[in-house]
Amino acid sequence: MKPNSTVQPFRITDALRCTLLNAPGKPNLACPRPALNGDQLPMYGARLWRNAVMQPRNRLALARWQGTQLNGLVSARTRSGPKAWEVDGLYLPTAPAVNGNGHSDDKYRLDQVNADALALLEDLFQAVGERAGERIFLRLPTDSHTLTLARRSGFIVACNETLVEGPGEMHLNGADGETADHPTENGLRPRLPSDEYGVFQLYCASVPARVRQAMGLTFDQWRDGREAPTRGVTPTRQQEWVAEEAGRIVGWVRLAGRGKSVGAEVMAHPDHPDLLFRMVDFASRRYPGLRWLVPDHQSPVRDRLTGRGGKHLGEYTMMVKMVAVPALRYGMAPVEA
Repeated sequence: MKPNSTVQPFRITDALRCTLLNAPGKPNLACPRPALNGDQLPMYGARLWRNAVMQPRNRLALARWQGTQLNGLVSARTRSGPKAWEVDGLYLPTAPAVNGNGHSDDKYRLDQVNADALALLEDLFQAVGERAGERIFLRLPTDSHTLTLARRSGFIVACNETLVEGPGEMHLNGADGETADHPTENGLRPRLPSDEYGVFQLYCASVPARVRQAMGLTFDQWRDGREAPTRGVTPTRQQEWVAEEAGRIVGWVRLAGRGKSVGAEVMAHPDHPDLLFRMVDFASRRYPGLRWLVPDHQSPVRDRLTGRGGKHLGEYTMMVKMVAVPALRYGMAPVEA
């Protein structure tokens, strides 16, 4: 079944129509990290206007209209490098309700909605490929019906994640006798630019191969694919520390966010499992109430946080789509005058 509406790049007229119609007026189906940290700008607000006016190279948005009705909207931005993109806004047509048997009473309309949504995603893949993007990341709630649609469009699951709001400082001293003055804090130092490859080596050692295959196998893929803090008018705070032993990096922790919306990430070498917990405590002492998005291969971190009073906030699935980059025809490559 062919989609019954057209996809077009987001323009100033689209931004104006969205403003007048208060569109998209639906919840964002995508879950970028800043949104899970509580730091999210409205998809239909200032960012859409800025994108429509400036048309930045590192961002794009596509709208699907059916007459005067907004039938779907998707936006994406680069991560830390130009070859890795992330869907940060996804608004799809409303599917008809399902009955008690789990099937829709309006199968024709359901098929049409799915066709429209798949066409919107396919145009996103093409637009990212035209900008030399190679991978697109998409995070969805694990119980989202959009997961099935994302798989149909070519996304594969990289890992599952648990969102935990860490405990306050008063909960950090556990029954095992550890105190908040653990000497590991003195062994951490701010990460330097020269540490980049050492952190990549730590990533290779601490992340399962199945996850690395999706998230990035080479140094360039990993560097481009790292989730970047939100860029905008409000300053973004980012701090990173590393732990070293015998000249190699064996631990890494990053805090990033705005105001009180701060998220945390951590990695530790498998030969130093105790370091993982100590870095969690180190970060929690600096900012009680951190948001931790813990991948499934770091379940001990999740258990550590929830066991000490952290709040379980949700389950998410990180997906990735490999994009075919159009090849430039011989003799048509851009050159400088």
